[in-house]
Amino acid sequence: MSGRIAGIPAAPGIAVGPVWRYRPRGAGGVPVLAVASRGEAELRIRRAADAAAAQLQALAERLCEMNRPGDAEILAAQALMAIDPAIVEEAVRLARGGMDPVEAVLAAAEASAQVLAALDDALLAARAGDVRDVAVRVVRALSGGHLDLPAVPSVVAADDLPPSLLAETPPGLVLGLALAGGSPTAHVAILARSLGIPSVVAVPGLLDAVRGAATIALDGESGEILVDPGAADLRALAELQVVRGARDRAAAALRGRPAATIDGQRIPLLANIRSPDDAVRALEAGAEGVGLFRTEYLFLRRQAPPSEEEQVSEYRRAMEAFGPARSVVIRLADIGGDKSIPYLGLREEPNPFLGVRAIRLAQDSRELLLTQLRAIWRAAGEAGVTPHVMAPMVATIADAQLLCGLRDEARSAVAATGAACPGRMVTGLMIEVPSAAILAPELARLVDFFSIGTNDLTQYVLAADRGNPSLGRYQDALHPAVLRTVAAVVAGADQAGIPVAVCGELAGDPAGALVLAGLGVDELSADAGSLDGIRAALAGVTGTELRALAAKALAATDAEAVRAYANELLGAKREGRPRGGPAITVRR
Repeated sequence: MSGRIAGIPAAPGIAVGPVWRYRPRGAGGVPVLAVASRGEAELRIRRAADAAAAQLQALAERLCEMNRPGDAEILAAQALMAIDPAIVEEAVRLARGGMDPVEAVLAAAEASAQVLAALDDALLAARAGDVRDVAVRVVRALSGGHLDLPAVPSVVAADDLPPSLLAETPPGLVLGLALAGGSPTAHVAILARSLGIPSVVAVPGLLDAVRGAATIALDGESGEILVDPGAADLRALAELQVVRGARDRAAAALRGRPAATIDGQRIPLLANIRSPDDAVRALEAGAEGVGLFRTEYLFLRRQAPPSEEEQVSEYRRAMEAFGPARSVVIRLADIGGDKSIPYLGLREEPNPFLGVRAIRLAQDSRELLLTQLRAIWRAAGEAGVTPHVMAPMVATIADAQLLCGLRDEARSAVAATGAACPGRMVTGLMIEVPSAAILAPELARLVDFFSIGTNDLTQYVLAADRGNPSLGRYQDALHPAVLRTVAAVVAGADQAGIPVAVCGELAGDPAGALVLAGLGVDELSADAGSLDGIRAALAGVTGTELRALAAKALAATDAEAVRAYANELLGAKREGRPRGGPAITVRR
């Protein structure tokens, strides 16, 4: 019988093939580089960084020529990482102190990676893997090493995998990807989805499980991995792929229709975006607006905050892409609490998740948030739309009052210049801190809407760091404790007559979307690639069924039971998370 293990789905499709284990530094461990002097060590580190940057930029240019600009941006960003002064100068400093140049590069990169990994935003935290990838490439340039690749088309198993490896690997050589670490938001997962490589990440015990295995099969939609699958397993996987292909085609055909249940209960579907460049993809997926515009990309990995003019340009681009009929909810920058933002002058914190970040920055960096709010007012005036904004990390009534005060102060400043300025800003709060959920009835009287961030809410309700892979069993937002908290937020909002959205990962999971809709959530915002599946799931149920599902979920005692209830309602035809459906890839 084949062994079965499970992780987190990262890229759709089913792959079967021989196992190839990726070892980033080879079986011999970290190479030691002999240098004649500390000056030579510095010179070689700088040359290796330049060489790595040149290689990555060449890869980016090749991807552009292949009409894959999104993937090219990933490699271009890595090229900049290779020559990032914060990493290179730290490596040089360590080498001058007597550390081996290879160790110095790895240590400097690891320090930067840990800072990124501690960030609250899952997308930004996932960039830690890119920093480590770049460091390995610089080390290869230092030591004269080469990139290991499988000899035959294989399913790759690894702790983690450099995104650039996928970009450099000849097509067809990597059939599937199974990682013990990583996340669906890491660049290697993003590239895998773009390349159509089925992937599963965060698989506990993966490398021990596949040790000695000849073949593995993985399902990038369910997260299941089969070690040495038998003939019956392969037949079942092939049949499953046929069913999924039909399901996904039917789901895509619904894009032109407003999302609703069979009996007409409307649940608007919005998109989460990281920059205005994501607008085209969101609109193609039928997004009815933007429920979460993450603005952190404007503030990170730079030596000074973005100017007001730069922010106006970016916000206006997003607003104009969606127009006056589709709202764009801009989240104020969720930054702070770590040394990756030198211009804030904040002390390094042992636990950034509980530190000075987001709305709390107004204590010592008030102008940072005022500038962002002025830019949002101005961008909306120039685009001719009503601005929508929300603040993360709100924990108290005073936090909400502070947001409203900053909003009004920023408007007065813009209006005083004579610039076009809308009459109002639709203002919301992110509910991700338990105290905010408890205070929902009072907070709802101060603002226009709530948006629940289920990622943070889950880690705070269950007291489990979502960046700690050892605590993965606590990171399911379908846990009844989290759902009961969501229900309390909805009840508090209903008292004041304001809507509730969910913009966390749970909103992009068809099973989670059904539970949330049954709890009374008004809008769901997710990655554009998830919208087809959510729309199809809602179109197959009634409002009565959703409310019954929610009642069962609230009465449950664990997330597994809730997911089983939701999947039972979804039915076998809509199993998993629709994302596309590349053909099954099998090699024996």
